[in-house]
Amino acid sequence: MLTELWSFRGRYRILHLTWFAFFLSFVVWFNLAPLATSLKADLGLETSQIRTLAICNVALTVPARIIIGMLLDKYGPRITYSLLLMYAAIPCIGFALAQNFSQLVISRLALSIVGAGFVIGIRMVAEWFPPKEIGLAEGIYGGWGNFGSAGAAFTLPTIAAWLTFGSGDVLNWRLAIALTGIIAALYGAFYFFNVQDTPPGKVYQKPKRARGLEVTTQKDFLFLILMNIPLTGVLCLLA
Repeated sequence: MLTELWSFRGRYRILHLTWFAFFLSFVVWFNLAPLATSLKADLGLETSQIRTLAICNVALTVPARIIIGMLLDKYGPRITYSLLLMYAAIPCIGFALAQNFSQLVISRLALSIVGAGFVIGIRMVAEWFPPKEIGLAEGIYGGWGNFGSAGAAFTLPTIAAWLTFGSGDVLNWRLAIALTGIIAALYGAFYFFNVQDTPPGKVYQKPKRARGLEVTTQKDFLFLILMNIPLTGVLCLLA
């Protein structure tokens, strides 16, 4: 597999295109931290407000992964990943245009949904690779995709500095953040036209019913409550 990995053909092409989609989603998701100092100085924010924005950055990621999983089952990874990447441009541009703390919070909450992209690629890789190769393939997908957070930290301050064009002491964090969303959206369109959900001859398995599970006994109801405690607890803690 390692020698074929560089061929950029067949399932290896899908793997490379998908891990880069994950990489971009993490660049977008982590585009605040490298520019937080410039944001704070430009808008006169307090340290507590920057921390609040950091919390908002992950607030909706957990429930969003459940929703993304449902969309993934219904529409497949190709459409779901493409739409998520194109959606990323909306909160990024909204954040870049924000003029007060409330607007920053709202756009950051909307942007936290992009962090749910991880689950989409896992399904895509699973569809394209046989069981004996899926562990390594998903390791490559997860490893290079997660590097998007480091990629944002390494590159965004420099990009923001270039985009100031020497016109001020504060880095142009607005244009840098907007740029990450625009690039993600463009790649989302590219991804849509260049991947398939399954290899030729394989049928994408969808659930027979696209609705919630029925709870018909008290035991099932109690089990459902227990299953929702972690999710509810996380959201309460963030709130």
